[in-house]
Amino acid sequence: MASSSTPSADALTAIIESLPPASDYMTYLTILESHLSPDILPKLNEILQDAELTQNIGWDLIHLLLPLPDGEKCLGTVARLGNPREVVLKVTEALELLKLDAAEEDDQEGEEEEAQENETPAGSGPTNVDKFCILLNLLSTLHPRIKTKYPSRFLSTSLMAVLAAFRPSNQATLAVISFVHTISGKKRPPLPGRKSSINIPVVQNGSKADESAPDPEAQDEDPREAAIQKKLLQSFVLHILEDYVNANSLEWSARMQESFEPTKVVTGRRSLGEAYREDPLLQTRDVIVGQLVIPFQLLEMLTNIQALARDLGLSDYKELLDAIYRSDDTPEDEESEENYPTSPGDIPLAQAGSLFLITYFVFSSVLFESKAPEPGLSIFPDHAKLVKHFIGTTGPANIGSEAQGTIDAVLAIGLWLEQNNQFVSGPLEDDDFLQHLQSISLLSANTPSPTLRYAAHTLTSAILHAHPLDRLRLTFISDTLEHCPYETLKGSAVSWLKEEIITARERKSDNVFGTTVALAAAQPYLFPDISALADATEEELTQELAQAFPYHMAVVNFIFFISGEQYAHVVPSAMMTVVEEIYLGPLKDAQLKALALLEASKPEGKGEVEGSATDLRLLGDRITLCSVKLDG
Repeated sequence: MASSSTPSADALTAIIESLPPASDYMTYLTILESHLSPDILPKLNEILQDAELTQNIGWDLIHLLLPLPDGEKCLGTVARLGNPREVVLKVTEALELLKLDAAEEDDQEGEEEEAQENETPAGSGPTNVDKFCILLNLLSTLHPRIKTKYPSRFLSTSLMAVLAAFRPSNQATLAVISFVHTISGKKRPPLPGRKSSINIPVVQNGSKADESAPDPEAQDEDPREAAIQKKLLQSFVLHILEDYVNANSLEWSARMQESFEPTKVVTGRRSLGEAYREDPLLQTRDVIVGQLVIPFQLLEMLTNIQALARDLGLSDYKELLDAIYRSDDTPEDEESEENYPTSPGDIPLAQAGSLFLITYFVFSSVLFESKAPEPGLSIFPDHAKLVKHFIGTTGPANIGSEAQGTIDAVLAIGLWLEQNNQFVSGPLEDDDFLQHLQSISLLSANTPSPTLRYAAHTLTSAILHAHPLDRLRLTFISDTLEHCPYETLKGSAVSWLKEEIITARERKSDNVFGTTVALAAAQPYLFPDISALADATEEELTQELAQAFPYHMAVVNFIFFISGEQYAHVVPSAMMTVVEEIYLGPLKDAQLKALALLEASKPEGKGEVEGSATDLRLLGDRITLCSVKLDG
């Protein structure tokens, strides 16, 4: 291709003088390809205003024009005047090819990288995300032009290609929103400008931008098609919502926690609520999801914007819940793109996308005071059913490895239900209660996000303490202490036991936590015999104490707590003597030995060693305080 900064006279002469009928269409395409460069695009766009010419060659120009800087005008003309059926197939092919290259930009999902991506130097050609947005704009022009008996077949093929090529950057998601607005016939004011320079390439077609050639093969549309196309767009939007939320943290559960318990926000530290009000990048996430979901106002920048999901009729909770719980037992044919839907019922909604939509209805009612109807759910059986469907589906060992957007949504709904005292709306079996608590508590131990871990811990604690049977609450605490392999979670169990004892005293309850029954049941697991640590190797000793530090700190603090006079009535006779002998004394010996080993080793990883040494010093201080209090 030519690369000069001004149009080559020879190139312009060639593409003008060889215009049909001077050459046939295939020959003319060959001539165009050999002379194509950014310099001749303005002249080419003039030539393409000939509708007959563009109908015959436009479909084959898509792959030639897409890589060129400033090729959008010519592409827009092709979409407006070319044969819409042929051109839409070529655009779909381009999206499928783009899918193969999209992995190159998977590491550019963050906004900083995206901002750099949008600042591509002039003349360097579109990036993958630019091409994706351009192709979506072409589809926005093409699909309304197709007048056929079954337009949903073209739409279905295009939407599957878009989903395959989609990577959930802000720019690509905004382009999808614009595309669906156009296809669904819903008009929207543009999004407010952003300092992050998020741009959607918009096709500009000059003075004839609003004029499109008719479909040369026009047919009357089947009356069932409108409902099928609507359901296709519903499903498509929820898939996009699913991908975007799973790739861009919205902190739904943590932000709701702040709203429910503002006194727990650390003084002097910026809250998440403030961050999402002040940070343009975080604001953008809220705006984008809001555009996909429901109407809301954000910092007075958006007012009276009816959201896409509401436009498409996606506010029926029963339909969304049915989509979540649908059976996937029916195998899909390998050539699923050719099995076009014949009714709306043939088109499934995205399961996680449906969950996210419900979550955002709930979230916006709390954070944005929207008037969206609330789902009629309760912790049992509804939230328990959601957890079974989305959490731990490949076994308890993998709980916490699910997509963080999914974990966030499940926790947010649970926190909202707990806050609104929607605990149980039917029979509650003990096994269901214990299984639900186990799943959520494992999230608090395993999920990588600290805010999600805290949300899971808060929700587990609330559900545990809400059960009316004290012995069942004790069973869960004791089982966690006995069987849980995670030291942090065992530490949580110690805190649950402490909270139950405090509550029983404050309420003057005569349940098991207000007597010696609870500690007698938990004692073997709460204060394990650790005398074997005396025979451990140096490496085993330091590793064991480092790993079990959260648990030992929780237990030592608990010993200090129950040694007070006000809780003497819950401590079994002679228990504290046994605790000192088999647990507290051996723990002190192990702590002193491990600390001496660390201070003497001084390896290269000194920072990590110093952190472990600090933990051991802190543990030693707490043990000393307990010993003094017990001896006194």
